[in-house]
Amino acid sequence: MKKDTLYLHVGWSKTGTSAIQSQIQQQHADFLEKGILYPQSLQWPDHSHHPFALSFKGSGAYQSDMSPAEALETLRLEMEASPSPNVLVSSELSPFYFNNPKFKEFVSQYFDNVRVVFTVRSQSELLLSLFNQLVKDPNVRYSASLFSLAMRNINWLNFYQNIKQWGNMVGAKNVTVIPYSKSVVDDFFSEFNVPVKYQEIETSRTVNPSLPTRCLAVLQARGRKATDNASFSRIRNDVIHLASQVPEERDRYVLFSVPEQQAFEDYFKQGNKLLSDTYGIDLSSFQKSTYKPVKVLPPGVDLEKLAGVGK
Repeated sequence: MKKDTLYLHVGWSKTGTSAIQSQIQQQHADFLEKGILYPQSLQWPDHSHHPFALSFKGSGAYQSDMSPAEALETLRLEMEASPSPNVLVSSELSPFYFNNPKFKEFVSQYFDNVRVVFTVRSQSELLLSLFNQLVKDPNVRYSASLFSLAMRNINWLNFYQNIKQWGNMVGAKNVTVIPYSKSVVDDFFSEFNVPVKYQEIETSRTVNPSLPTRCLAVLQARGRKATDNASFSRIRNDVIHLASQVPEERDRYVLFSVPEQQAFEDYFKQGNKLLSDTYGIDLSSFQKSTYKPVKVLPPGVDLEKLAGVGK
């Protein structure tokens, strides 16, 4: 049976995607009532559909144990067992699926429409948040500089060019761009006419908490001594604990200066303007207007001494 619409939420990373995925899973019954299946068979424990995305293209340390054909067959079986006319797949690790002939054939055979949803964020903020994620992750233990990360991801961070590629395939009218904000989950849900129902209003909605920014340089320096994931996690936890006892005036190492942030944002200014003009986005909703230096604890700082802990 052919379905109506395949919705692909493809990122970007660090734009509230984990919170969105977690909340969709909490309310997957509400999505079903709206005729939207959020597949259960292709999820990681965080409720993303990374196994599906990674089957088409791995991402560093993260790989899928399925081939594209196996991932598509798993999706097909769940689709056929559901009366829902629409399907929503969400993974910020999504590659450009249409490069894969099997995916194109699958979509043509089983769906009348494809709509693609993006969440975007100020490029300098996204870069810093991504750096944080990679430094803290025991599976990655990113040890290069913020500048190196920026250069490696300069094309990936060009929102307009990447979104245009999808738009050329599915049509600009089938592309939705949602700027990151504190209400990004609500904004995402509103696109599907599903009211958000938070189970615990007083509980923080942060699903994938960041490492305290001030700890980044220290963890990079000390993390090089880790021999495995467990030892790295212990080092990370020790750094966080000790740093919490050190006054913020000790944050004297400039990780990301104001001129660097401004230059980075300027590089994408023209593309972001085109994004705004094409998809009707208010630039002020995701571009920074003020900047301040990102200062952290120096990489070689003696945390134990500053925290008053004997070695």
